[in-house]
Amino acid sequence: MSYTEIYAFDKAGLPRLYGEVRNSWRGARAVWNIMEERHLPPFVPGYVKSCNWYHPGMTPEEVERRIGYKPSRALYYDGKDEPAREIWNLVDSPEIPEHERIVLYTTFDDCLVRAENLPAVIEAFRKFGGDTSLKEQADILQRAADDPEIMAVGWNQTSVNGTTWDNDGGYDDEAEKSRPYNCLTGDKHFWLFDELRRGAGS
Repeated sequence: MSYTEIYAFDKAGLPRLYGEVRNSWRGARAVWNIMEERHLPPFVPGYVKSCNWYHPGMTPEEVERRIGYKPSRALYYDGKDEPAREIWNLVDSPEIPEHERIVLYTTFDDCLVRAENLPAVIEAFRKFGGDTSLKEQADILQRAADDPEIMAVGWNQTSVNGTTWDNDGGYDDEAEKSRPYNCLTGDKHFWLFDELRRGAGS
């Protein structure tokens, strides 16, 4: 079974696996599906539009009946991350409630949250709703917020991902193993609330 993993960074900037929630499909993918349903028009995949039975004006229910499942932008990629990018771009929309934008940011690769911002993330997770693992994740984040040794947290949205915070800091030739990522010296990450403030100011 896959997990959504939460990593905690200590005062030296080094990570450790702090908690995990099964199953990862209730994490980022569930959030993307909910954001799509709340804020985007129904999605019709390109291959459906080329079917001889399809015609403009078909209802989403008719399309779903024909193909046997509910199509989602999150399931389709064409090399440019389209059309899933339509969902991800919602993070920059001032029309989207801030708590939903916070949640969406946490599903992105390389996102970190400073300890002082954890209460806002916890509140956003508890407010988001839907069939997700966010409330379970919020419990882990509350533990981290109460831990004085933790300076930041980050996510690995699926445990089947081979690259995680504990091995993404480059390769140690002498030890012949990957180094953990250091959030104080590394430059691959972004800070969620820095991005949120930039978006609010644009």
